[in-house]
Amino acid sequence: MSDKEIRTIMAALTEGHVLLPNSVVAEVLEFTAPEPFKEGPAWLLGEIAWHGWQVPVISYQRLIDSKAGDAVTPKARILIIKTLGESTQVNYIGLVIQGLPRLKKIKTDTLVEKQTEKLPKALFSKVSIDDLPALIPEMGYLTRIVEQAAYGN
Repeated sequence: MSDKEIRTIMAALTEGHVLLPNSVVAEVLEFTAPEPFKEGPAWLLGEIAWHGWQVPVISYQRLIDSKAGDAVTPKARILIIKTLGESTQVNYIGLVIQGLPRLKKIKTDTLVEKQTEKLPKALFSKVSIDDLPALIPEMGYLTRIVEQAAYGN
């Protein structure tokens, strides 16, 4: 058994949870309707001004499942995450989440990957932590697709 712990943030989506390393989370904001882009996919909700940055806001749920319902509920918040890519325009992305995220220390031996045939490109893995299913985003791809959808790069 491994004693190594990973510090993570577990945030609720409208269906399920997203699991992120604690190190990529910058801030949690009350939900404010983002300024919409003139055009873009349904998962790209718009952008907000945050600490001098223009931050694209997305529905990650809709990105990985185009049939997903509305991400904006009375509990909605915006989770600001740092991008890990080499983007010149997208340094942060806002994810619509439900409620406040939880800090979760997980041990590597309690993180169980779920076997699935083919995952959407924006999804690195589906996992279970203490029997709670969660999604781990593919951060590099997520940054590229958000930049392309938001700014045409």
